[in-house]
Amino acid sequence: MCDVLVWSLDAIRWPETISALAAVATAIIALCALQTWRHQDKAKGKAEFLDALIEAAHTYIAEMPKPITLLEMAKIGMQGHAPTWENGEPEDIAVKGAIAYIQKNGEHDGKRLLEVLEAVQPSVVKLRSLAAKGQVFKFDDYAKCQKAVAVLTWHFDRIEAFMAVIGSPTWNWEHPEVLRHLKDVMAIDPDEIRKSIQENNVALLEFASQAYKKIYG
Repeated sequence: MCDVLVWSLDAIRWPETISALAAVATAIIALCALQTWRHQDKAKGKAEFLDALIEAAHTYIAEMPKPITLLEMAKIGMQGHAPTWENGEPEDIAVKGAIAYIQKNGEHDGKRLLEVLEAVQPSVVKLRSLAAKGQVFKFDDYAKCQKAVAVLTWHFDRIEAFMAVIGSPTWNWEHPEVLRHLKDVMAIDPDEIRKSIQENNVALLEFASQAYKKIYG
């Protein structure tokens, strides 16, 4: 029995066996290293995306006070042109004031607002593009991030709509659709926009904070 065992051990080609085992071990180590590298590379990509997203959001938010201020000034102008000597429904008086303001100053103030909005637009495009790109990373609760970006940039669209209305003094203000559109933009509240931007900036930062924690542990 012992003689057979000795013969079996002698029959094993130890150099070839050791080489084969070494090759398997090397392959396993390489696979583990590859998986680690992929994980680190993915984590790096996520972190770089979050950095770019927060930077884009802050750039956009830093640029928005100018158009909001011009919106506020235009609304004050509308109120200042309201015929306070007339009797009637407050809404009707406010609309008359808005129309009077637009006919007198709308084209000029609309151009000023357009220039400011054109300066902000690249930030809007970049922020929306990043929000769409971020879906590939499959972050937890990414819908919260998308919603925050959507609301942030929606305010730009609202001010843009306001600019389009005041910049068109020759519209037929008696037309129901034109009148409805005018009332819609008159309802835009600068303070509500400021508050909403602050709230959604906080929501975006909270999302990024949680995402960073999951990346770095």
